[in-house]
Amino acid sequence: MKAYEINKVLVPIDFSQISLNALETAVAICKRQLATLTLIHVVENTYVLFPPEAGGAVGVILPELVKTANENLNELAKSLRSKHDLVINHIVQSGNPADEICRWALHKEASLIVMGTHGASGLREFFLGSNAYRVVKNSPCPVMTIPGTNQWIDFKKILFPVRMVPHALEKYEMIRPIIRMNDSSLLIAGIVKKNDSTGFVEMKALVDSIRKKIMDDDVICGSEIHYCEGVAAEVLSISEKEKPDLLVITATLDTSLKDFFLGPYTQDIVNHAQYPVLSIRPQISDDLSKSMAEMLNYKAQNPPMAMA
Repeated sequence: MKAYEINKVLVPIDFSQISLNALETAVAICKRQLATLTLIHVVENTYVLFPPEAGGAVGVILPELVKTANENLNELAKSLRSKHDLVINHIVQSGNPADEICRWALHKEASLIVMGTHGASGLREFFLGSNAYRVVKNSPCPVMTIPGTNQWIDFKKILFPVRMVPHALEKYEMIRPIIRMNDSSLLIAGIVKKNDSTGFVEMKALVDSIRKKIMDDDVICGSEIHYCEGVAAEVLSISEKEKPDLLVITATLDTSLKDFFLGPYTQDIVNHAQYPVLSIRPQISDDLSKSMAEMLNYKAQNPPMAMA
């Protein structure tokens, strides 16, 4: 497997303090990883609120919103360039926020998306809950969600909950650049269904294999195994106890364990974690990548019909 590098970071901006807080984290990551930074602002299609029958308001409102957003984002990028030695680009796009963020991440071959989780755009919620989860679910690259409760610049302590899902070791490969550049310590928390003795044996073998790989990298690493009934609740409980700088989760669902993992595992954690969450999906094939691009482009060209 090709070594994962963080060289292109995409940051959705809605000019709220929450999104600007996430931007500070992204800037710190870019400086450590020598990565380029791209800011994206998505203007939602206002014709859903103002259909043509209402006098064609969209024809006036949308271009003005795009123009204003472009001016504001350009000023923000200019300010960042003057403060930091970074390559910074910016994009203003109209459409559905989550879809456009994922589409541009694919188009720009982003290696990481960093976004706030409770920002707002005008009178409408922008990154609240479901939108952040939709980005995590459809993004072609890992997504780091930053809650607006604090500011995180370094990731010295990383919590890595592990479930019995395919390619768990692959997820470690995805966080190696962060560990390397932050001199991080890592805690592996194996999550096993309550009273599942067979699951315990399998999990211990998995945790041991991951820990061996980590020890080979000279990383300070601890490990423990937790029995639980609800995975998301247990992961959130562990994070509250450990207070990590970064919580890494595998945003997948193993259908062979559907009775255990069924439910909004990723969504619950993204919405409720009080610490940054790095959500990693399995690496996608070229064919799937092409299909995703076609789907997102179709959505962009065929927006929802306006309500009568």
